[in-house]
Amino acid sequence: MDLNNLTHKNQEFIHIATKQLIQDGKTDAEIKTILEDILPSIEENQKNGVPARSFLGAPTSWAAQFTKSAEEEKAAAQEAKNTNPWLMWMDASLFWLGFLGLILGILALDNSKSQSYGILTLIVVGLGGGAFLYATYYYVYRHMGKEKAQRPSFWKSIILLGLLMVGWLLLFSATTLLPAAINPQLPPLLLILIGAIAFAVRYYFKKKYNILSAMSAQAAPRR
Repeated sequence: MDLNNLTHKNQEFIHIATKQLIQDGKTDAEIKTILEDILPSIEENQKNGVPARSFLGAPTSWAAQFTKSAEEEKAAAQEAKNTNPWLMWMDASLFWLGFLGLILGILALDNSKSQSYGILTLIVVGLGGGAFLYATYYYVYRHMGKEKAQRPSFWKSIILLGLLMVGWLLLFSATTLLPAAINPQLPPLLLILIGAIAFAVRYYFKKKYNILSAMSAQAAPRR
């Protein structure tokens, strides 16, 4: 990359732009690629007496366009997340299972009279809670920031979520009535172990499949 053919003003433009790219964290290879792409245009315009500033603008502003803002990087990372419904449901269910296992186990250790739930009840609450969280994401969170015409009906969403919540609670109540032979209660330490394993499994699959959390509100893309 030879800059000797450039005028003093254009050399100054490249120098300032390079300094800005370095400050923005660009590597030497990235900077070289960016400059090699633009140099032919600068030289071509230079022959017609047009300096780089005239058609590229201020060197710092021109260089800044090659660096994504924090918001843009966050949006790009969010778009890359895995939104497979089954994986998101599994992720949310493991969250509920881990949370309840740890809380119920710790409470039972602290107070022997604390109410405990059977294994089936714990599983039902975990799976139902995961389904409710995913439904909330599907009907509410993923539409945050969108125009009204692009969002599902508010009342339809509320009714569907309400019915799902009622069904979840009824199923939960039904499992608590099951005999201990079918729905055995677990000792506190085992509850804590189940909770810890659920969180560990959730972390593993979240990292492996880059699963989007069902509790994440999605901002609409800027126009």
